[in-house]
Amino acid sequence: MTLLTTEQKYAQQEVVAFWKQLSRSGLQKCEQAMVSRYFPTTGHLLDLGCGTGRAVLALNQAGYQVTGLDLSQNMLAAGRSLSAEAHFSGANVLHLPFADHSFEASFMFFGALQHLPGRAQRRRAIAEMARVTKPQGRLILGLDNVAPALSCYLYWLARKLKTSPRSSPAPQVNNNGADSTLWSRQTRQTHPLVWHVRGLGRTLRWRTWPALVDVGRGLSPWVNDLEPGDTQVAQFAMPPTPGHIYYHLYRSRELIADATVAGWQLLGQHSGSELNEGQVYPEAIRQRDKQLFFAFARL
Repeated sequence: MTLLTTEQKYAQQEVVAFWKQLSRSGLQKCEQAMVSRYFPTTGHLLDLGCGTGRAVLALNQAGYQVTGLDLSQNMLAAGRSLSAEAHFSGANVLHLPFADHSFEASFMFFGALQHLPGRAQRRRAIAEMARVTKPQGRLILGLDNVAPALSCYLYWLARKLKTSPRSSPAPQVNNNGADSTLWSRQTRQTHPLVWHVRGLGRTLRWRTWPALVDVGRGLSPWVNDLEPGDTQVAQFAMPPTPGHIYYHLYRSRELIADATVAGWQLLGQHSGSELNEGQVYPEAIRQRDKQLFFAFARL
């Protein structure tokens, strides 16, 4: 297994090309719901871990002034090729090159925070977000925990069995006619059964097994310096590219605690699935979904 740095992974040509193409798709429905619910209608926003500028381009078109920041110069170059007017900055989230209170709101979609090894570094990044955001300004953090937990699949199965096919809601679509999630079944053009079997396999590999490993770490913390939730993943494009990269699988209470220490107050927590479907999940299910969103206010 080859372990790459964050910069090396996001410099891969296939990864850059994948995200550049995806930048034309705009925001997911769940992301748009978070922006509409928690952000002011206008203002200067900071997109941390902006990649090739998917959210930057979409929110600029919506009337915001958005600055995109990313560590990968290759991703930023691809973003600039999509829009000469968009503002991109190359920097590390641990040292943001902006003055205090520069932005009305900040956001980080799709788990960029999860590439930072060590809880101290993740807390430092969230503190930097607080520094550059105005008092009472807002922060949206999106996490991608690779796959839903098994409890989510059991909950969805039980709900599916209670719902007749005739009363099932139609799939949510965006303006391009695709599913409201970026990693949609239509993108892969696979049969629904194959899609769900593959998803269950990812759950066993990326959520269930790491959870068992974390139990061992808790019993024997002296074995190594890895924290609960630390793992390595390879897929940041379709198809996957060679090399693994550090990734941290967050628990909700962990992120909320880190944000509180950094000077943020929790406003709301949602899962991507429930926002896309217009549903409200039980808290235990919401916290274990693949995609999680948190909204905070700057104290």
